[in-house]
Amino acid sequence: MKNTLLLLFGAVSILAQDLTDHPAVSSYPGSRLAIHRHVEFEPYEVVVSPNPDGTMRRLKLEGRVTRIRYNNPQGRSAFEIFKNYEDAMKQAGAELLYRREPRAPGNWPTYSEQKLTNMGSQGYYALVARFQHRGAETHALIAVSLPVTWIHIVEAKPLETGLVVVDAKAMEEALNRDGKIGIETIEFDTGSAEIKPESKSTIKEIAKLLMNKPNLALEIVGHTDTVGSAADNLRLSADRAKAIVTDLAGSFGISLNRLKSSGMGQSQPVAPNATPEGRKKNRRVELVAR
Repeated sequence: MKNTLLLLFGAVSILAQDLTDHPAVSSYPGSRLAIHRHVEFEPYEVVVSPNPDGTMRRLKLEGRVTRIRYNNPQGRSAFEIFKNYEDAMKQAGAELLYRREPRAPGNWPTYSEQKLTNMGSQGYYALVARFQHRGAETHALIAVSLPVTWIHIVEAKPLETGLVVVDAKAMEEALNRDGKIGIETIEFDTGSAEIKPESKSTIKEIAKLLMNKPNLALEIVGHTDTVGSAADNLRLSADRAKAIVTDLAGSFGISLNRLKSSGMGQSQPVAPNATPEGRKKNRRVELVAR
């Protein structure tokens, strides 16, 4: 059987309701794309190889989840379509973790959602494959019946933290309790001390705190991860803290007598630098009451 599918590994933007193929797995020729939905981050649990006692082993995933449904072309069997997907996965070097024949026991290999519809009365073929896509570990779940094909793609990615801005009241409570607070929502480009526009809302909350507490003086302390040399990071952290002080004074009229800046570089991590999540936590600014 000639393989008519291609696995694609380019960087293509995915929209929440974008009726296009996923860039990791193309459609079977003649198929009509009916559904394409994605969420940026959620848990997803799949069945993989059986346990020795016959129960199915489950794999818990997290990341960007895309769900696509195709209406299959007439004149092509579910087996033919499924074999093309299976062969394409193997040729691309994907690791096959699960395979199901129509007469085999079990359901669609995920426990994270309700039963899929429109799979037909003749059963379906299914597989779970693992491969690298856009630099991330990716799992493809493919189920093929006579009328439709469902493809779910789970791309591992860290949770985007720091998206909720700490407001002035929460800052005040932390300073009263601990004498300091770490802030992760003031962002800079790599190697730069220029404050990103999306960080302005956090700096506005710091200014609000200082306006509400006229006797409060703050030291703005910059911290970095371990990317780059220790000397460069020490200098960069000091420059970033100074940039925040300059913005508070210039944009909000906070007296420089109430502000001090310093940099600690990479010397005081609060999380391991071995992971993206840890490095993000270490690239922080601390407000310290004086």
